[in-house]
Amino acid sequence: MYKLMNTAIIEWQEKTNTYTLHIKYPTLLAIDVSTKIFLNGEWLHLAKSEMIYLCAEKIVMLKKADHQVIHLYIVSFQKYNLAEENDDELIYYVDHEKLPAHGSIAGIETLSYRAVTLFQELVGKSEACERYIYAKQNYFLEELLHLFIQALKPYKEKDELIMREALVYINRYYDQNLNRPQLAKLMGFNTSYFSRLFQQQIGRSFSNHLTRVRIDKAKMYLLSTDDTLNEIARKVGYTDGLYLSRKFKQIVGVSPSEYRQRPKPRRIVAFQYSGDLLALGIQPIAAPFTPWEVSPLIHQELGSAIDIEQGIHQLEKIEVDLIIAPEYLYYWPGKLEKLEQIAPVVVLPWNQLDRLEEVQLIGKIIGREAEANGWIEHYQSLTHIAATKLKSGLQVNVGLYEVWEDYTICIWNTTARATYNLYNGLRLTPHPRIQQEVLAVNSHLYIDEEVLADYAADVMFVVLPEDYYNDFSEKLLKRKAWSQLQDDPSRKIIPIRLNEFWCNDGLALEKQLYIMLEKLLTS
Repeated sequence: MYKLMNTAIIEWQEKTNTYTLHIKYPTLLAIDVSTKIFLNGEWLHLAKSEMIYLCAEKIVMLKKADHQVIHLYIVSFQKYNLAEENDDELIYYVDHEKLPAHGSIAGIETLSYRAVTLFQELVGKSEACERYIYAKQNYFLEELLHLFIQALKPYKEKDELIMREALVYINRYYDQNLNRPQLAKLMGFNTSYFSRLFQQQIGRSFSNHLTRVRIDKAKMYLLSTDDTLNEIARKVGYTDGLYLSRKFKQIVGVSPSEYRQRPKPRRIVAFQYSGDLLALGIQPIAAPFTPWEVSPLIHQELGSAIDIEQGIHQLEKIEVDLIIAPEYLYYWPGKLEKLEQIAPVVVLPWNQLDRLEEVQLIGKIIGREAEANGWIEHYQSLTHIAATKLKSGLQVNVGLYEVWEDYTICIWNTTARATYNLYNGLRLTPHPRIQQEVLAVNSHLYIDEEVLADYAADVMFVVLPEDYYNDFSEKLLKRKAWSQLQDDPSRKIIPIRLNEFWCNDGLALEKQLYIMLEKLLTS
């Protein structure tokens, strides 16, 4: 049985660009202008006319552009099940067991017109109190929830997305006192269902996965620092080195000290990080050649390296000392375990480290710290010379924007798409909004194209897929938001290829620097 608890229309004024909602009951929320919502540790895009489900006892934050006025439409309810029935009374208990997961979104393309109408009806009738109106409201509410659940993405796809969010959370907070009930609640599931889903999606239990992450982090610290075992234990979430040592030997097969004393690797397979290895003077013996794993700008330098995309079985035929893998491979059940049958695996952070810190970390792991420092000095020398060339002629602010097909614009922080070259290397001035909402908080920002003008820098690097890049004028500049920017003679829009700028590790970052510098000097 569903009972309508509250409905509201909240006008979000211009003066504040963040709004905090305290969710007391299970709630459906809709908005009339696209915005961002902070869920499960990250900002997500919530489009106009989408409907999102929020669990009870949650706090969520929304963010908008300063000039916007947004209306929040809220329908809160409670779900009860009959527990006991006798002559004098009916006893119900609150039951949220089969409600959607926290953050479930139904879009306009899947929501029926009837669902939208019911939602509007409920919000509009919030003050009615007659008994028949009350009964009608609860009837509408039940029908709306049924249609909302039908309109959600397929459960398999939704569950996969939530499990990825759970893995991101573990990757970030593995050093804290994490437990299964805590994470299940955070993801909007009951503990038993979360456990079954985690095992099914990830291929290992929650506790085994957390142990896996902590041991992988311990491997990284053993190879890249001189920290004692007790110090490493505390860094990865264990209380003492003795416990870490037992766990490490149980899983890796050797003690931490034996692992640390292994010969430095030379025959290395790189899933990502190929540009970092090349910057260190190491050519990986195998790597995936797709643009999102290795920039085409460095394909030639990979020489005779095996293309893993042609079949991972090829690794079984060659001698491998070490496999370097990004932590997103945790998302593929059994992937890391299969790689470990071929050679030792080191799992590194992904999309977190400063570009130069990443080169330095890998240099320490493979025993080429001097080469890492040498390449960093080389890169800094290049950027210093380039910045000197630009200093007198570029008294403007800059930004980098990636265009997606759904009219979303992604403004990246310095871990992606060579933005590091602009802000850290060349030390160019970012647009004030980019400085405040992206760089200062070290977070990517997703905006609708309709508010692009509020973030548009004097010089705009625009990352485009190949078909858009080849037809830049027809496919992009004829769209209203972009044509208006192009009409401003003081603004320069510079297209760059997504495939070349997808990865920005080591040598790829250096080659991207030359491209960006040439375009800046030309413009």
